[in-house]
Amino acid sequence: MTKDILLVDDLLLDVMLTRRALDDCTIPHRIVVACDGEEAWQLAGAQRFDLILLDLKMPRVDGFELLGRLREHAGRRVPAIVLSGSNLAADRSRADALGAIEYVHKALDYTEFRDGLKAALGRHGFC
Repeated sequence: MTKDILLVDDLLLDVMLTRRALDDCTIPHRIVVACDGEEAWQLAGAQRFDLILLDLKMPRVDGFELLGRLREHAGRRVPAIVLSGSNLAADRSRADALGAIEYVHKALDYTEFRDGLKAALGRHGFC
């Protein structure tokens, strides 16, 4: 069964790298991309997703605010994995408190990022 994934990131390079990492997963998936949290919020309200992959630092509505909105509206609750360039413990704790199921650091080394993402996805049956 194909998994519908909402990928939320404002940086095209990060979107491309995340797509590339997802291509290594054996579970069939379809990716919809949103450039910020506001667009993601609209998409999540209009369509059912199995998973959200979410950057934290974005214009208009950031990842923290989107996680909060998703948590407040149980009808839109979807498992979310944070993909962030921040490795700060405070960001990890805040994402966890807002309901993120995983936090993957966007390491500068692609292999490290890919392996971290695949491991997080695998723990939840998405890879």
